[in-house]
Amino acid sequence: MQHTKYLSVVLGAALAACSNAGAPLGASQGLPLAAGAARTVVGQNITVPRGYRVDVFVRGNAKRFNPDPIVEQGNAVYVAFQNATNPDGTGGRSTIVQYKRDGSVVRSIQVPGRCDGMRWNPYTNLMWITVNEDANSALFTWDPPSGALKQYAFSSAKHGGGYDDLAFSNGQAFVAASNPTLSPRGKNKGPALVSIVLKGHTARVTTVLKGNAQATDIPTGNVVQLNLTDPDSLSVTPSGDVLLVSQADSEIVFVHDAGTGSQAVSRVLVGTQLDDTVYATEQDGTLYVGDSKKNAIYKVRGRLQAGAVYTEAPSDSKVNGFVGTVDPTTGTVTPLITGLVSPTGLIFVSDGSN
Repeated sequence: MQHTKYLSVVLGAALAACSNAGAPLGASQGLPLAAGAARTVVGQNITVPRGYRVDVFVRGNAKRFNPDPIVEQGNAVYVAFQNATNPDGTGGRSTIVQYKRDGSVVRSIQVPGRCDGMRWNPYTNLMWITVNEDANSALFTWDPPSGALKQYAFSSAKHGGGYDDLAFSNGQAFVAASNPTLSPRGKNKGPALVSIVLKGHTARVTTVLKGNAQATDIPTGNVVQLNLTDPDSLSVTPSGDVLLVSQADSEIVFVHDAGTGSQAVSRVLVGTQLDDTVYATEQDGTLYVGDSKKNAIYKVRGRLQAGAVYTEAPSDSKVNGFVGTVDPTTGTVTPLITGLVSPTGLIFVSDGSN
């Protein structure tokens, strides 16, 4: 595809430019930083442009480590620590910690398996948690004040894998159908995004978007056939569209009116693997960033752009880990914060929600 080739050329040029620039940290073999003098945050080995500030919110410890999903609700920030559990659920349990805004612990729970998806359900006021994104997936609901934790089994996994990130929009619940079994030609013919309805102890799933659905390529306007081989992260745009990151495909998919008769699908290629991707709804706010390998959650403040889309590249993205912006109309990715090892969790919290 011409568009894919173009993005690859641009990314390659950016990588070459950065490798010759002598960027801070000495290991910035990735996309060039945004314009503006950069500085290294003392004691953190993290480089940010002028006008930004990075502080440690909390660090894990020997009993809770590998942070990933982050959720803000009310005056609390929730972090799920995967504790080196395998993506099929073997080898451990995850710890979910509720923190106050000052970083002090309110309470914590453990769930069996590896928590890779966690979102607050605004319709039921319960935390929804998914575990084991590759296989053997399950869903939990948690009421933090009472401690009530309920487990649900998924009704099916027609794509042959597991379930990952969650999103809530227009009265519906959605989950990414991750780690699909591909055809001999490497095609995903199963679901990439499903809706969920809880009945008894079952999470009943219905296909919303197939891995080989048609979509409009945003930069060109052409209709293309998707091949979503790695459905991963979800979020919701300010207009209520479901945003799906297909990480290994270096692709962002937008599902308008998801799960309805007027559903429309568009996509943009981004040239590098991305993970959590969120909109900044206003200028005054904070990005919370989890670095799984540094076992830390950071707070980023500064010249955030209202309406901008912030994203991150984890350690398996073939570039050094960073947090930056992505233009949803062109797919251009601009790193802002480097020196992270494996950024995984990312949320935006407006000052108005404090």
